[in-house]
Amino acid sequence: MIKEIDIKVPMHLSGITLREYMSWMKILDKYKSDKRDDEEFLRIKMLQTFCNLKIEDTYNLPLNNFNDIVGHIANLFSEDNRPFLDTFNFKDASGNEVEFGFIPNLDEMTFGEYVDLDKYINDNQNFHKAMAVLFRPKTNILNSKYRIESYEGSAKWSEHMLDMPVDVMLGAMSFILRLQTQLSKHTLLSSQQKVVEGLEVAIKKTSEENLDGFNPFTLWLKKTRIESMMQ
Repeated sequence: MIKEIDIKVPMHLSGITLREYMSWMKILDKYKSDKRDDEEFLRIKMLQTFCNLKIEDTYNLPLNNFNDIVGHIANLFSEDNRPFLDTFNFKDASGNEVEFGFIPNLDEMTFGEYVDLDKYINDNQNFHKAMAVLFRPKTNILNSKYRIESYEGSAKWSEHMLDMPVDVMLGAMSFILRLQTQLSKHTLLSSQQKVVEGLEVAIKKTSEENLDGFNPFTLWLKKTRIESMMQ
């Protein structure tokens, strides 16, 4: 006799909470630190984590269903380019729906926000605290523009963030990563430009002081070589 199993399969990432994702990351971290080589263990844990199944229920699933569900969940997380979602709705303890928004202008981030974000954003067990820095209830909403409430520390909303849709978190993380990459490139190019400008000044000065018997072409070769090394 086949046992009937009530199983909740998330159709989209929006159906997975940050709490579930962080639980899965904790399992993966321990799996790696223990240097385990047991794929079936991970497949079972995936169904337990994202489908709210008991371990005995995973063993009672028909094999085709088991494999299909594991493959489906794995595909949900396989996308590289996450869409950036700057808004999501959440129900507070009283059942009231609250609209959360991403920091409207990162250039206006306070020192306290920056310190906390830098502390939490690289720790997968503190992602909820990082999200509490980036997302807060909207205020002064006017068409597509809005402001968010003042930052009072991550503790105020971090527990609520555990139940936020994981697609919102992943989109925000991808956005921050892309921004960091762009800033790093800009900083590198800016530094290289300063080096080149410094070389040009030094070359010009050397040419003026040692014009007699000095080959300007040699200086040009040196400058070109340094520029090529920095590319």
